[in-house]
Parts: sequence; structure tokens; C-alpha cells
Amino acid sequence: MSSDSSKKRKPKVIRTDGGPQEGKRGKADADQVGYYSEECEVDLRDPIKDYELYRETCQELQRLMAEIQELKSRGIKDNASEIDERRIQSCVHFMTLKKLNRLAHIRLKKGRDQTHEVQLV
Repeated sequence: MSSDSSKKRKPKVIRTDGGPQEGKRGKADADQVGYYSEECEVDLRDPIKDYELYRETCQELQRLMAEIQELKSRGIKDNASEIDERRIQSCVHFMTLKKLNRLAHIRLKKGRDQTHEVQLV
């Protein structure tokens, strides 16, 4: 019985003095020099160019996946370095897609907020 009670952890109590919390960023932090914000980047980027980048990235990913599949189907041991190179390129393209997805979500949220504001007036 005593071993069961020693395994249980006590809940952590977080005490705040009413001051700003270190882990969270407020709007005041966004004004600091050198702070990167995707919300600000959305206003600077053209959605049509982002869509074209999305299409190009998808086509490039399809091409790379087909090349990887072809290299694997050959079964030659020397292809391992080429496969790894194409995997790295694919990872970079996935990162691009993730960024474009985040930007699209931010644009959608801004549009919803604007619509909501107009409906309230």
C-alpha cells in the first residue's frame, strides 16, 4: 500500500504574482524588433502565388515519390544514397506544404473574423 502512495504525484501548483508570465507572449511582444509572425507574413504574401507554389510543390513531391519507388524497385544497393537524397528533398517539400497550410488557416481565420465583425454591426 505504501508503495502505491509513493508513486502518486502531487499536482503542481502554479502561483502567479499578477505579473506577466514568461512562457506566454502577448501583443506587446509582437512589436519587438526581430520577432517573426506568420500573421504579419499573410498580409505581405499573395494568395495566388502561394497556390501556385502549392501546385508546384505537390507536382515535385509526386515526381520524387515516383523516383524513390523506381529506385527501390530496381533493388540495387548503390541506390541507397540517391534514395536518401530524394527523401531529404521530399522532407523540404513537406515543410513547404506545412507552412502553406498554416498560412491558409490564418487567412481563413482572418476572413471569418472580418465576417463576424460585419455581422455584429
